[in-house]
Amino acid sequence: MAESVVFDWDTAEFDALLANCGKDDTAQIALQFLPRDGVILEAGCGPGHVVRYLMDHEFRVEGIELNKTVVDKVLEIHPDLPIRVGDVSEISVPDEYYSGLVSFGVIEHFPLGLEVPLKEHFRILRPGGVAIFSVPSFNLVRRIKNAYFSARDLFNPRLNPLVRRVAGKKRLQRNARGSGGFRYHVNPRIGDFFEYWLTASEFEKEILRAGFEIEKSVPTHHFVGIWYDFGNWWVVNENRAFAPKLPGRLLDKFLKRMPFAHNHMHTIVAVRPTAHVDRTDSASKPASVQVGP
Repeated sequence: MAESVVFDWDTAEFDALLANCGKDDTAQIALQFLPRDGVILEAGCGPGHVVRYLMDHEFRVEGIELNKTVVDKVLEIHPDLPIRVGDVSEISVPDEYYSGLVSFGVIEHFPLGLEVPLKEHFRILRPGGVAIFSVPSFNLVRRIKNAYFSARDLFNPRLNPLVRRVAGKKRLQRNARGSGGFRYHVNPRIGDFFEYWLTASEFEKEILRAGFEIEKSVPTHHFVGIWYDFGNWWVVNENRAFAPKLPGRLLDKFLKRMPFAHNHMHTIVAVRPTAHVDRTDSASKPASVQVGP
């Protein structure tokens, strides 16, 4: 079992989360690309709302979730929901068992990186099977903000490591890429690890390195990104339904001129090849990746 952050969910939000699937970018991509034959797995299903959504659209689907408390609470209310406790880095099924797989905002929670869960997802997917992954995007806006706040921290006596040392205070844990074994940008920058944010090229290279072929690579959840990085003045978050105000719509229209400028998530539709492919230099072949809606 690879170490991962255990994400908590409010199971009372199940109905709101399910209702929002109709407008969710990744849920709609799943309807478009997942195969209709065989069984689909949601790896890291949380309260199971996406499992229910796919069931309602006549997919054969099941889910696994690491948080046993969440699974137990959900099954008390929805005993027919085919979800179970499970670790996405060690899935107890034979090789090539599933025809499709979805993983929405899960694999970024492994401090050692995406390699272990992606390797396991490749193992359980049949040749020709489709996997849809999404992770938080280290987009252009976030890179600019990170550079600004990192520079500002140097002049903040509460955060500056030299000032804290002189004052005899404990040095704060700074989650910098390359330190502490961290491979990508860490959120939060200071404190306990929660998740990685990846640039488009970083995410695509991880998918290719795991052995998958990329069918589609797109920025998603743009209004969520505006809400996350700019606040409620631009986009209102009501029960996880993100409604843009006029300024938010204008900002979205402007920023969309630049790919991966303000998307909250980056979503990749990947396929397990039907024959062996030599991936020794896959990471050096970005031309094979389709980027854009």
